[in-house]
Amino acid sequence: MQMRRVNLLKELIKIQNSQSIQFTLIVNEIRYQLSNVIISEKSTPLSKKMVRGGVYISDKLVYQINATIFDSMLANSLSDVMLGPSFEFKDLVISVDGMVGKSKPLSIIVNLVTSVQKQSKTELTMNIIRVSQK
Repeated sequence: MQMRRVNLLKELIKIQNSQSIQFTLIVNEIRYQLSNVIISEKSTPLSKKMVRGGVYISDKLVYQINATIFDSMLANSLSDVMLGPSFEFKDLVISVDGMVGKSKPLSIIVNLVTSVQKQSKTELTMNIIRVSQK
């Protein structure tokens, strides 16, 4: 991930702690409001960047988003976008709104890593692939 994008993510993590930011996940052109969003940097057990299963690139450090969606309709779309049920990841877009002082919209491109469905909610873990500010 390029240094500018890493700095943008670190800035987003700081801003998130002091402002109310809206995160919206877009899956198959349907928008889902994300709740309980946590963006963090995680270490992986790798010693160098590598292609995993010929499908995606994993690095020594990865930025992840953990979030909750309170919408039962999402579960029907997950098998199409997550590695496991599908043979390839589908890039998903998270739209970020409400960042004071940022005039340009921010989009976070992610891959869905895990999903846990509970009674009225779905908990998601997503790896951040790139960040774009238009």
